[in-house]
Amino acid sequence: MILRQTRAVFHIATCCQGHIHTSTQLAARDPRKEWEKFSEGIRKKGSVKNWVRDRLQQQREENSRTFEKSKREYEKKREERYRNSAGHGGVEGDLPEKFLSLLPTPAQFNATFDKALSKFPDGADIVKKFPRKYWPFLHLSRVDKPIGSWLLFLPSAWGICMAPGFISLPLLGLFGVGAVLMRGAGCTINDMYDIDLDKQVIRTRDRPLASGQVSKEEALQWLAIQLGLSSLILFSLNTQTIVLGFFSLVLVGTYPLMKRVTDFPQLYLGLTFNLGALMGYSAAAGNMGLAPLCLYSAGICWTMVYDTIYAHQDKVDDMKVGVRSTALRFGDKTIQICTNFVSAMGLSLLLAGLAGGLGPTYFISSFLTTCMIMKGLSLVDLNNPRSCWEFFIMNRNIGIVILLSIIVGKII
Repeated sequence: MILRQTRAVFHIATCCQGHIHTSTQLAARDPRKEWEKFSEGIRKKGSVKNWVRDRLQQQREENSRTFEKSKREYEKKREERYRNSAGHGGVEGDLPEKFLSLLPTPAQFNATFDKALSKFPDGADIVKKFPRKYWPFLHLSRVDKPIGSWLLFLPSAWGICMAPGFISLPLLGLFGVGAVLMRGAGCTINDMYDIDLDKQVIRTRDRPLASGQVSKEEALQWLAIQLGLSSLILFSLNTQTIVLGFFSLVLVGTYPLMKRVTDFPQLYLGLTFNLGALMGYSAAAGNMGLAPLCLYSAGICWTMVYDTIYAHQDKVDDMKVGVRSTALRFGDKTIQICTNFVSAMGLSLLLAGLAGGLGPTYFISSFLTTCMIMKGLSLVDLNNPRSCWEFFIMNRNIGIVILLSIIVGKII
């Protein structure tokens, strides 16, 4: 009994040293020498308790030194990336570091909007207001995750508010409902295409179709309902907008295929999501012009940035199942390339404001929002899904700020 207890204490104390050995290393060690070393340590410290406490303290100090070393190496690599990026679109090469430091971080920026929007029910609360039997269908349309509906609606709102004359609140309401319906239809189509892929990806395996909560036949019926309601809204608009709406249906229906045939599905998503800028302007003004085209261009560049960062969340699973994306295509150059897209977005917003005759508040706000995206790019960790999600969420708030800047820019 005493021998077993002594060996147990020796085993625990050895583990407290913080060593991890392979089987080869363990075989090469001399147990007698280890025991003598352990016994000598006990004698010096006076008791096993003191020896273990001392070893734990040493281990904590060693872990702290290791952490600080890793942190210094990360900061060194980051600074090197900034220096190397100065000549070809890197974040720190485009904007002085001191200026970027004045802007809030994505977390601070998001917290401000979360507080303001907390007065309204979120997607999960809306789903719970319906009978439980409808929950899988609402989840299929991502009603519980309204971020996609926001990103689809905002370019439409930009176009409506950019149009000459008074801003039409009923039209904003119609496009808001239409964004929820069309985003839901797009998600339904996407899940019907990707049902087998979703079963292999951790983040998507619990989706209603992949998990068997909804059958393909039920999903098809749900899709028909959403498209039917969307068509009622579309046919209430003018002819030019209806034509654009039918074109958007083609894009929505074919988008899920793009991740199988091209490395740039994010570009196709940009063409799809931001067509609302043209439709909104057309519905409000009855014609087309340079301003909505510039908004459309800005929106495409914007989508390329936020959806590329979003795709980095799934890049490991995407490589396994053969899904293609700009996240995999750009790789280590993602930040540099996305910074170039942000610059193009800023230029397009500038041209849109000039073409729309907006006031100086719009241009100041557009510049600051562009800088805010660059600040987010300078901080995002592409290998951390939570960091990528935080950046993605930030872009909903960026879109809201741009919308407000257009509204105020028509006045001031």
